[in-house]
Amino acid sequence: MTDQPEKINLSDVNSRKVDNELLNELRDLFAKAEEQKERYDFTWNGKAKAYFEAATPTTKTLHPQPEESYIYTDDDYKERVDTFDDSENLFITGDNLEALKLLQESYLNKIDMIYIDPPYNTGKDFVYHDNFKQTQKEADAAEGSVDEDGNRLVKNEKSNGRYHSDWLSMMYPRLKLARNLLSDTGVIFVSIDDNEQANLKLLMDEVFGSENGLSPMSSPFIWKRSSSTAGHISNAQEYILAYAKSVEEVPLFQLEDYGDDSVIEHSALKKISRANPATTLTLKAGLRFEGDDAKFSGIIGDSETMEINGIMNIEAGRLIEDVEVTAGWAMANQIKSWQQGKITLDSKGQRVLEFFLNPKGLLRYKKERGAFIPKTILPENLGSTKQGGKDVENLLGTNYFSFPKPVNLMKYFISFSTHKNDLILDFFAGSGTTAQAVMEQNAEDGGQRKFIVATLDETTPEDSEARKAGYSTIDQISRERIRRAAAKIGETSGFRALKVDKVGLKEDVFKTADNLNQESLLLDVDNQADERTDFDLLYDVLVDGALEYNRQITRETINDEEIIKYDYLGELSGVIAYFGDNLTDELTREIAKQKPLIAVFKETTFNKSADKVNVLEQFRIISPDTKVKVI
Repeated sequence: MTDQPEKINLSDVNSRKVDNELLNELRDLFAKAEEQKERYDFTWNGKAKAYFEAATPTTKTLHPQPEESYIYTDDDYKERVDTFDDSENLFITGDNLEALKLLQESYLNKIDMIYIDPPYNTGKDFVYHDNFKQTQKEADAAEGSVDEDGNRLVKNEKSNGRYHSDWLSMMYPRLKLARNLLSDTGVIFVSIDDNEQANLKLLMDEVFGSENGLSPMSSPFIWKRSSSTAGHISNAQEYILAYAKSVEEVPLFQLEDYGDDSVIEHSALKKISRANPATTLTLKAGLRFEGDDAKFSGIIGDSETMEINGIMNIEAGRLIEDVEVTAGWAMANQIKSWQQGKITLDSKGQRVLEFFLNPKGLLRYKKERGAFIPKTILPENLGSTKQGGKDVENLLGTNYFSFPKPVNLMKYFISFSTHKNDLILDFFAGSGTTAQAVMEQNAEDGGQRKFIVATLDETTPEDSEARKAGYSTIDQISRERIRRAAAKIGETSGFRALKVDKVGLKEDVFKTADNLNQESLLLDVDNQADERTDFDLLYDVLVDGALEYNRQITRETINDEEIIKYDYLGELSGVIAYFGDNLTDELTREIAKQKPLIAVFKETTFNKSADKVNVLEQFRIISPDTKVKVI
């Protein structure tokens, strides 16, 4: 230790503790502020490109897959029934960005509910390889982190920011296109976890408008999933953001109590006392209770509300023997009133539909369905990711997916946000939970909801259990799950399988003049690839004509020639297509007499231009309002 204290040089700034990273960030901030006026903005590297991607037309079409469009009709999952012609449900395989573009004109303003469970951007689940993803070098250059020679200017690597940008660029065009599809009363639910929840909320606010959040301040639903023990605090929740296309157009949600059935609160009952003596009441055989082959005895609630004299024998959820109970007069009169068919109200004035006992012996009742507002904190009995895995395992024997959503969670949202004939879309379909939930909800309330689901044909890992079971792609597992779920509940509507594919033109159809000669000219008239089926040609027409893809298809024979009718309900409706090579005058007249909205023929059907003129003339005379098309 020296005899002199250490001298402090106040002019030496290098001796002070300075946050160099903060200084660098401030330098970048001031540099940007000099270039443009400062304002609040939500942006990221690649946003402009993502915006234009949403506006770029697709070059793809939809390839029908009748061989995949079947359901089972037996318990052994062997007997198959083709549902391609009749089903109004769609299963689309392929990049969902292209699928959304192909849905744009055909389903504009027609989707009533959208639910999606996109990749959470955990670093392991990003499989959508759009043109948005950048290398670290490209991201650094765009963000000004390196100079012209590639030397790093900022020590802190911004790889984390790049990953957020990639994810936002993937989601942005999909959400913009999805909004176009929603009806005026349509709503969208998006699942997410903490990796991107904050960014997703800002993105949803921008695409849908913060004023269209379905809860105040656009607060998300909080869903208790299987908890994670990593870190100091167990993470046991995920989020579901809910928005409307126009919140003012959305009617008040009708939600039946989805948790435990409402308990008759003790405060609503008169306690047994001298002033309020007990009343003996006989519960008649046939009364509905919850539980199968259960026996209840002893006390229900507490000794001051109701007790059972004897044993209650329950079979198949109904009381099989009369039993006497002792209760305060208020409860007894309520049950008497209900048994006699009179209106019974609870303490809140809501109509009581039926009384029953739960397996714990507590008296419960079901209330009339009414305008109950869902809470942002979801009921815990909707299931966790563990239950979602069990849902898949119960159908397929093994859970091939990571953290699938439980069916009850999907049914919860479907139950209060849709009507019985609504159309539901999920373009991150994954394991197929949404399709199963739609079918089960229909089975429960007699609905006729339809679904459109889209998923990637992502390849399963070589050594995975899915590959060992014979599933080479994820979409194969999803379709099988839907089939088995349908068979289990007796659902017969099935689905129509379509695949996002390149257009069916011959690869050498575009030729320059010097590549054509008179001898081969006729060979180039047919521009359709040889493997194209009649259904392929039909869907080219539907895509081009912005017609819906899930309408009924019928095949008929006229003059020994097969024609296809699509969504044909009578005069000036639907499409009638003839893709054969024997178009006679008589066949043309018979098609024209049916007066379809659109009549379609193949180019190669006509040997010369005069034949086309003849067909047009026939339709001009017989059905002048029909649009005649040639492909």
